[in-house]
Amino acid sequence: MAWRSASRRFAPLLVGLLLLSACGDRGVDLGVTIGRTPQRIIALTPSLTETLFALGLGDRVVGVGDYTTWPAEAVRKPRLGGLFNPNLERIVSLHPDLAVLLPSEKDLGGKLRPLGVDVLIVPDETLAEVESSFYTIAAHCNVQEAGKRFAAEWRSGLALPKIPGPPLKVLISIGRASGRLGEMSVAGRGTFLDELLIRLGGVNAFADSPTRYPQISVEEVVARKPDVVLELRTDSQTPEQAAALLSVRRSWVYDAARSGHLPCVRVGRHVRFLRSDLEGWVAAQRTG
Repeated sequence: MAWRSASRRFAPLLVGLLLLSACGDRGVDLGVTIGRTPQRIIALTPSLTETLFALGLGDRVVGVGDYTTWPAEAVRKPRLGGLFNPNLERIVSLHPDLAVLLPSEKDLGGKLRPLGVDVLIVPDETLAEVESSFYTIAAHCNVQEAGKRFAAEWRSGLALPKIPGPPLKVLISIGRASGRLGEMSVAGRGTFLDELLIRLGGVNAFADSPTRYPQISVEEVVARKPDVVLELRTDSQTPEQAAALLSVRRSWVYDAARSGHLPCVRVGRHVRFLRSDLEGWVAAQRTG
């Protein structure tokens, strides 16, 4: 089936996205110098939490963000809120000596420093920054060899084969829980998702976006005429929630298709939405 063919062509991209589940970035230490190796670490962003565990620092992690779902050991850690609702009181009660944060969390870092918590800021927008973060966090936590090993493993995993066949125009959706189209964000130019797609020989439908993660409308989807809609989810969903999201996405795709403007449906492909995990992709293969 056409769907099976398209799924197989995008399997490497899904694998690449999984490899990036432990993403951090080119470390930027905002003038903070620690005098000893940190032993009580917090990170609210799931990607940074995963990096800490991948570097063998899980035993030192005393708190994580509300959206952390992996690894299993991290899920059992105390929850500290997220980007817009960090629980400062609970953070302080855990007596952390290091907070590993993203640039978007710099305001939280500004509140923690006066309380005696050292702050390490690591950006996470590009593949180069992702790799560099492994070294930066490892050096800050005095596990330099672990950083080198993890970076080497990550580089090896990025040696992805080109997608066979003509280049496909791909819309990479970073959906939100409600599934309403007005709240759909997509990956634009300068993101690690865009870089992965280029490595695989694909074409980003929003490569000319002025922002990295623009929110889009159905009219923009129709205008871009993507060959494939790749739906990535970072939130845990029940089967009912996943079915509801799929129903919403299909509704506007097929509405656009009936007007003859969206090639991914007009040419008769089975439109499906892949989750960013191998289990979901394998299930699609079996039922496609």
